[in-house]
Amino acid sequence: MLNRKVSAIAAGTALIALLSSCGGSSGGNAGDANPKEAGPAPSKIDTDKPLEIVFHTNSGDSEEAFNDLYGNALRKKFPNWTIRYVQSKAGQTLPELLAQGQQIDVLYASAPYFFQLVTNVNMQYDMTELAKTRQVDLTKFEPTLIDGIRSSGDGKLYGLPITNMNQVLFYNKGIFNQFGVPYPKDGMTWDDALELAKKVTRREGDRQYIGLAASPAHILGSNQLSKPYTDPVTDKPTFQDDAWKQLIRTLFLAPAEDEGYKARATELKRIPYRLELTNSQELAMFVFNSQFPFIVPKDMEKIEWDLVSLPTFKEKPKVGSQAAPVVMGVTSSAKNKEAAMEAIAYLTGADIQMSYSKKGIMPVIDEAAVKKAYGSESAFKDKNWQAVFYNEFAPMAKKSKYQLLVEGKLTPNIVDVVTGKTDLNTALRKSAEEAEKAIAEEKQK
Repeated sequence: MLNRKVSAIAAGTALIALLSSCGGSSGGNAGDANPKEAGPAPSKIDTDKPLEIVFHTNSGDSEEAFNDLYGNALRKKFPNWTIRYVQSKAGQTLPELLAQGQQIDVLYASAPYFFQLVTNVNMQYDMTELAKTRQVDLTKFEPTLIDGIRSSGDGKLYGLPITNMNQVLFYNKGIFNQFGVPYPKDGMTWDDALELAKKVTRREGDRQYIGLAASPAHILGSNQLSKPYTDPVTDKPTFQDDAWKQLIRTLFLAPAEDEGYKARATELKRIPYRLELTNSQELAMFVFNSQFPFIVPKDMEKIEWDLVSLPTFKEKPKVGSQAAPVVMGVTSSAKNKEAAMEAIAYLTGADIQMSYSKKGIMPVIDEAAVKKAYGSESAFKDKNWQAVFYNEFAPMAKKSKYQLLVEGKLTPNIVDVVTGKTDLNTALRKSAEEAEKAIAEEKQK
């Protein structure tokens, strides 16, 4: 099973080969773009003057992965600057690094981890004025990204999105061909997808075929109803709200109505996951991160596959999942905040974003040409990649510093509901109680 922390990083270590040319991109700086609201010319940064910018993330990404995604491009643009990455590992977690006196200028992580990372050590910094002085055009970004970052920062701009992901539906063509069932298509509702799943959920000999499954953590954490795990004001878990019942009934209970599905989930002791799509080839459709094929390309080569847009709720047509961006932020202790901002802004420029998009990393800027190029130079360039842009993004729910702690109290209980060990109301009540206790304990630390 893919580790959520690794798979949530938009490009991940497995993209090294795909991004080997990224350092050669001569991307335009977002600070060089003409913002829609005219302002004073940005103050001149002397890029000839040597300085150091230190980056850190809690994902544990290798230095090679950092360089291929960010470091090489930054060094080419700013050859007189020292771009340094400090990897998170035993003895080098962020609190440990700070205790050792290590300077950290830029922190980055996927959105849920980012806000937990910066607030736990009180290193968050409002970049609003830096964005103005560096003339970063915030209107060029996919709107829900900036709105979501500001929401999670209580109105403050603690970071900028660098790469993005959303949830889409992957499918194994072989299973549909075997049973003579039409392939999934863009624009399906969940009702459509569930009816299609019924046609391929069956037992053939000693093999149980499963129509539809989703990764609980990913689809719930970025759910289409924009429901947060915790109340933004009280920090109380929201798991007993009706929205969670609708989500779990649709995404997990309805596909599992077949007794064979329940038996297989009981045997696996989990919801069917990505290996059931690619390796055992018993899963017909799987909802997962848009980045998924590029993280495990060798597994994806085992099957004939494609993707379509995430099915939608009929009362919310064309509304897909929330975005799941990687966010970079200048720290409150950064030695040269303007230079750090310049480096971050450079990565959001059109040329760098185009290089990402071509390799199969979802861009963060709302530019048609950049989106159209998505996946065009990837190992899977013949797939239906425009499916990732078919739906609109759901508004990003506020990410609590307890986001991942609370999530861990919900997702394990879903399996017990699917396999019939408990009912939905009991599972949600248990999840809420466990999450509330965990939050209280965390606050006492």
